[in-house]
Amino acid sequence: MHPIVEKVKEAGVIGAGGAGFPSHVKYNTQVEILLANGAECEPLLYKDKELMRLFTGEVKKGMETVAEATGATRSILGIKAKNVEVIGQFKQLFGGTRHEIFQMGDYYPAGDEYVLVYEATGRLIPYGGYPVNIGCIVSNVETLLNVALSQLGVPVTEKFLTVTGAVKEPVTLRVPIGITFGEVLEMAGGSTVPGEVTALEGGAMMGRLQTNLKAPVTKLTGGYIVLPSDHYLIRRRNQSISEIKKIGQSACDQCTYCTEFCPRYLLGYEIEPHKVMRTLGFAGEKADYWSKFAVNCCECNLCSLFSCPEGLDPKQACVRSKTNIKLKELPYTPPDRPLKAHPMQAHRKISIKKLIRKLDLVSYNRPALYREAEYHPTRVVLPLKQHFGAPCEPLVAVGEQVSLGQKIGTIPEGKLGAELHASISGKVTAVNDSITIEAE
Repeated sequence: MHPIVEKVKEAGVIGAGGAGFPSHVKYNTQVEILLANGAECEPLLYKDKELMRLFTGEVKKGMETVAEATGATRSILGIKAKNVEVIGQFKQLFGGTRHEIFQMGDYYPAGDEYVLVYEATGRLIPYGGYPVNIGCIVSNVETLLNVALSQLGVPVTEKFLTVTGAVKEPVTLRVPIGITFGEVLEMAGGSTVPGEVTALEGGAMMGRLQTNLKAPVTKLTGGYIVLPSDHYLIRRRNQSISEIKKIGQSACDQCTYCTEFCPRYLLGYEIEPHKVMRTLGFAGEKADYWSKFAVNCCECNLCSLFSCPEGLDPKQACVRSKTNIKLKELPYTPPDRPLKAHPMQAHRKISIKKLIRKLDLVSYNRPALYREAEYHPTRVVLPLKQHFGAPCEPLVAVGEQVSLGQKIGTIPEGKLGAELHASISGKVTAVNDSITIEAE
């Protein structure tokens, strides 16, 4: 393993864009092209844009570091053209170097790695494959910042995130991992709606419902959008699987809009949500046949939250079908045809402005600028699993004193995982599926 990659491993760096894949595994290869993903396409979130604005040099250093480790001869930053100030800063730093800037439109899901790779390089990732299969590697800009810090011996103990929606002061913060959703909410001035706090953790499109104020911030947390409990998006997340299935079974008229606007379908992949909806009306082998059209779903939620005129949930049908395929170990054979983008691919992109209107988020569409969080938590809870793969094995016991940045969890032998470090100094007060540290 390259010495650079060893330091990335020791620092516990993972994909900070949401996937959480251990970066030392991803970088332990050789590629032609490095793509820095600064597209940030989830409506209302600003953490990547603000991070790039304030830590431009560090992101560039991270790009250089990964390029050196992987042998990449091209280094491309994918960023939305609307971020004029940030692009100007990178242009100044990139002048005379091998780094390039690829400016993207303001559409969703520009940050999907299949979309980014195709738009920036013209290459299509093969069925069931990864960017590395076509000589590319994709890393979120926050991941690249953490890579740069790892080379200085600084582990991942903090997270960038945006807190917005129904809050007094929308804000982007850098906070210790392990503090609670409630603490972060207070940093944004608290909720502006009465009653139980309901939020979407991770974004309006792909985020999950969060109502637990004690839930910890992890390496995967990208932001919180606080909304009234009766908001359309909250009601959608509260629907049960049985409700979704019954309504979809009775109301789907096979209009095909969910398929026609699917970003993966438009790239040429065999993904047709309208056909997956047919599984709701069948059982057994017939349902299994239609399930194959869900295999290539990226779960971007565009079909359910934008495309469907009936307000149905094709995305959930795809998730259900993919689970069924996995549990039954059903074989999948890609279609015997060359992979080629749809002729309308460039013309069916859904603008963020249009998406915000559709999602009834116009009144919450406010800037969330970065603010230094002068906050010293008295307690953090650090889950042993904050990444793709196996949970960490704890390296500490109850009663032990630990210091900020100390390794407290390690990758199990022979497993895929990421190291875990203390985000504050203090005493370990609990070790179970999480490690709790209380400051003294």
